[in-house]
Amino acid sequence: MLIFILIKHFYSMVIMSRWLGIDEFIAVGEEGSFTRAATALGVSVAHISRHVTQLEQRLNTQLLTRTTRKVVLTKEGEVFLHQTKHLQHAMDDATALLAQQQNAPKGKIKLTAPVMYGESFVMPAVHTFMQLHPDVEVVMALSNEQENLLEGGFDLAIRLGHLKDSSLKARRLSARHFVICCSKAYLARFGEPHTLAELQHHQCLVGNSSYWRVCEQGRDKHIKIAGRLQCNSGWALADAAKKGLGIIQVPNYYIESDLATGDLVPILTNNQPKPEGVWGVYPPRQFVATNVRALLDHLIKSLN
Repeated sequence: MLIFILIKHFYSMVIMSRWLGIDEFIAVGEEGSFTRAATALGVSVAHISRHVTQLEQRLNTQLLTRTTRKVVLTKEGEVFLHQTKHLQHAMDDATALLAQQQNAPKGKIKLTAPVMYGESFVMPAVHTFMQLHPDVEVVMALSNEQENLLEGGFDLAIRLGHLKDSSLKARRLSARHFVICCSKAYLARFGEPHTLAELQHHQCLVGNSSYWRVCEQGRDKHIKIAGRLQCNSGWALADAAKKGLGIIQVPNYYIESDLATGDLVPILTNNQPKPEGVWGVYPPRQFVATNVRALLDHLIKSLN
């Protein structure tokens, strides 16, 4: 029994000695600064510097170039950072597995979402989640650019529509419906189109793309549209449509109140495309952290 305990202690020491400095190095590599890395990990700058130096000595390799102004990764450091981040994620997975039975979610969640959808729908749900779980911290990056989850250290991303990156895991949170609509004043002036072909004779206001996704004879397809206004804002297009400038196709959440009041009316309802998914996307780890899994469950309830 004593021999078994000694062997177990020996392997624990070996594992810990190999891991020493890894978290500190990753923090410096991501933050680009010993000071910011120390702040992120809640330790002193001296602690960071000492552990990174010991790691370099153990590897017999310089990982960082230090100047009075900044810290830069060497080529070897860039390769090592990329590999050790995967190692860190594997350690996080192992820790998450052990913590799955914990009752209350806690810890930091870093997520990203498109600006409008994030501030209008995701963040109110996140705020409620934080009220329910006071030990949860949230860092949200609202951006219409798709962030790299692994490189950015994100736990979760909210994505709309068709998913392109098959290497990520995803849960469907909700759905969005694209609606073709315009104002009653526009219809009174220009008449109502009854077929997709008739749209070429109308002012179709352009959003992010000059193509609309529609449904014809039960199949989705794309048609090219044109008009005298192009704008990458759903709110702006809705306002233009209410003022009679043309026909728009936007997600339902931009115009639900306008449809309810009659300021906008749906047209070509038989040609509305099939609903698209709203997805919670996360890195391909074996185990999802308890707090992230709980947030996903909460978002599914809140967004439907």
